[in-house]
Amino acid sequence: MAMRMDAAYAELVDRARRSHAANRNPAGITATDISRARLYCYGFRGQVIGTFHATRVALDQHPPANGEAAAWRQRTNDALADLADLAMDTISDDFRVVISTLHHYHTGVLRVLESLERESATAGSIHLSRITSLFQTTIETISNSGGLPCTQDTHAPEQASFVVPSLGIVIVPLVYGDFHSWNLAWLGGDERNVPTHQHERGVEIHLGYEPTHGETVLGESRCRCDEGYAMPIRSQTRHGWVNTSEEPHHVPFIFGSLDHGGWGVYLDVEARTEPVVTLESVPRDGAAFADMVYLERELDGLSTPGGTTRQILIAHTVTDRDGTGGLELAASRVGPERLVFHDVRYRIVSIARGSGRVRIAGFERAVEQHDHFGIPAGMPAELIPTGDTPLVVLDTTIQTDHTGGAA
Repeated sequence: MAMRMDAAYAELVDRARRSHAANRNPAGITATDISRARLYCYGFRGQVIGTFHATRVALDQHPPANGEAAAWRQRTNDALADLADLAMDTISDDFRVVISTLHHYHTGVLRVLESLERESATAGSIHLSRITSLFQTTIETISNSGGLPCTQDTHAPEQASFVVPSLGIVIVPLVYGDFHSWNLAWLGGDERNVPTHQHERGVEIHLGYEPTHGETVLGESRCRCDEGYAMPIRSQTRHGWVNTSEEPHHVPFIFGSLDHGGWGVYLDVEARTEPVVTLESVPRDGAAFADMVYLERELDGLSTPGGTTRQILIAHTVTDRDGTGGLELAASRVGPERLVFHDVRYRIVSIARGSGRVRIAGFERAVEQHDHFGIPAGMPAELIPTGDTPLVVLDTTIQTDHTGGAA
């Protein structure tokens, strides 16, 4: 089964193939190869609770038709499990990212596609064909991205999301870095709330964009929240969202932890069953929600013409406790002089307003509102505004000190 690949991706996998044929000789792998391979690998990593997981769930709904089909199905499931396991491996900044990490991702997705194709040839079905097509479509958004995969928070892609078992909500993974991730709680189904829960060693920032009508929960308190917000959440702190309107309110959220690679969004979660109405109702501007930011007001303030400026909305010290790391959230207006990042840690960027272009290690693509992408540590990046309206972005890191900011 042919998989669409852009020219740069095809060249990288060919370099890896030739290296393995020569006993994994790294000769000929350049700094450009390494940078681009890192970007592709982080794109694949985002599918750990995306299509790598969701495809296995979809296949479970349709048992194989016969013994030979079952053998190919087992091969598919083994390959999907191996791909998910790669999420905890370090994405290195040397030749190993081409020879090892990207090579393993590429051979793994080809193994999945080949196994599904063989099963279909043995005992095909419309369900299996659709599962295969959806898996391939998601994979090709990475392999055919030119090295800069972007994701959007406008929808929940079919067969590329995760249902949190203890909460029953759909999580759409957008960008997964080394120790933190940007995700979307998609509340478009029967569940319109984020049930109250807490994380033992994870920290979060919940984001709300207007229109929003409901109550947000933090600790032992709740408050009305009818304006856009960004709410930091420490570990071991109850939190959630109660929608009081008839329309769905989807909740983007940033999750991180230096303890478990940032994947605790589904590993480190404890549902809280106490009724929200038992919590004290307090003013939004009171002490209980003192660290919550009026997000839309901040974005509106940056949406007027002007030079590049960046301001920290939530400092990492708000959520950093006992080694978990703290999430920093900043907002920027990108002026004609551009916005440049020089980082020693992984950074995630969300386009909040306007449009522009992003250039990372010499690779460039257009970006617009709702786009999300990651900047690997040590790779210079710049944002360039385009269009008639100001380019406004949010960015986030997880840290325990203030090194590695923007320049």
